[in-house]
Amino acid sequence: MRNSSTNQYLIPPPGYRFRPPWYTRPEFYVPITVAAFVIGGLAILISMNLADLKNQAATFDLAKLEQMESASVILDRNNKIFGQIYVENRETIPYEQLPRDLVNAVVAVEDAKFYQHHGYALSGILRATLKNLVAGHVRQGASTITQQLARNSFALKGKTFRRKLLEIFVARRIEDNFNKQKILELYLNRIYFGGGLYGAEAAARGYFGKRARDLSLSECATLAGLIKSPNRLSPWTDKAAFGDRKSAECTGTKLRG
Repeated sequence: MRNSSTNQYLIPPPGYRFRPPWYTRPEFYVPITVAAFVIGGLAILISMNLADLKNQAATFDLAKLEQMESASVILDRNNKIFGQIYVENRETIPYEQLPRDLVNAVVAVEDAKFYQHHGYALSGILRATLKNLVAGHVRQGASTITQQLARNSFALKGKTFRRKLLEIFVARRIEDNFNKQKILELYLNRIYFGGGLYGAEAAARGYFGKRARDLSLSECATLAGLIKSPNRLSPWTDKAAFGDRKSAECTGTKLRG
């Protein structure tokens, strides 16, 4: 009698329709399965592209970082400079001859986290990526000093996401092979300062008539301010813009120093 009563409760009442658990219904697991396949496919595609970019970055010869065009000096019979012949007006100098104020000013203006990152700044990349996605194209670069060195040394031109990623991988290789001091030396000898002047030494001589090691704090801040837009801000092009930039960078350098 007890068993009969128990079985009566286990039998569904007339008209009852069994409903499977919610997680076994097609409207739940089909979209999730499709999404998982899409995400997995994208992950594989991204991994393949990143591996390809890493391999491509490994093909660059880092010895070219130190191969820069320099001016050939012509001396007269009294051993005085008569003229120069050059493709790029540049005179390379060692790190020891770069004024500390110039190094500090350039780091403050171009890459405030230079001594903390390993070739690229993730926060800057994320910020720039968001702005670029909104714009629909590469609008903001967020390049570190090491990335700029890579771009200028290996002609990594073009504003595409793939080119930007390649620049990051090359920058990482540079950081793996050179210390921060050497990177700054290579950068400040290669970078364009406007007016046909390449490198800090040529810029110091061209704009101020003195060697780089003799530059004042204000002059160092001036050169640091030219890097973002050398042709537009060159004192030979726009004296007003040059003056405004000089004042702003000098103030910023003092605050950071």
